[in-house]
Amino acid sequence: MLGLHALSAPSEIVLHSEIILAGLALIVLLNAGPESRNMRGIAITAAFISVLFVSRVMLEPLPNIQPVTVALLLIGATLGARRGIGIAILVTLLSNAFLGTGIWTLFQAIGWSFVAWTGAMASSHLTNNEGELNMRNLVYFSIGAAIVFDLIVSMAALLADPSPSVFLTYLIVGIPYDLLHIAGNVAFAAWLGPVLHRVLLRSRDSEVTISGSRSPESSTQ
Repeated sequence: MLGLHALSAPSEIVLHSEIILAGLALIVLLNAGPESRNMRGIAITAAFISVLFVSRVMLEPLPNIQPVTVALLLIGATLGARRGIGIAILVTLLSNAFLGTGIWTLFQAIGWSFVAWTGAMASSHLTNNEGELNMRNLVYFSIGAAIVFDLIVSMAALLADPSPSVFLTYLIVGIPYDLLHIAGNVAFAAWLGPVLHRVLLRSRDSEVTISGSRSPESSTQ
């Protein structure tokens, strides 16, 4: 049966796609508001990238179980879509440099970028006006994010065989891994969600203190 890591693509295409992704990540981060461009903002972004990179590499033996998806939901909701997308792309590129890279890296970056964007767009559903985390909605969105991310990444299989029947079979065979992703997301949302949310709020507030005030567009990024 098809496996993403069995996909073949010219190394030049993979390299060019990763260069484009890295450039896109830098562009969106540089345009994510003044808070993301000062030294404190850069350090905070680098810290989140490092933590997610290490967590993904360390949990690699556990198939589809990792805190990256839930973390990007909350990062998007708290720090904005642009910061979330930039972090999502760089985490994907850096971790795949250790775990194995290929054309699937592009689809993973797209999938996690979409998760971060969704978190930003759904921030009012994930937190209330006082900034408190809505745990029930976080669990719901974590389940949905796992399903959508896995679907986006599975589309890489169409490059190997565009046949709808083969793709449908691929999706069916992958259901156990999708369920593991969902279960892991629910566990991480319940276990790490509140802690990560508090860390993100403190990080954002510290950036606001340094820069004086958040730019008008940063709240909707």
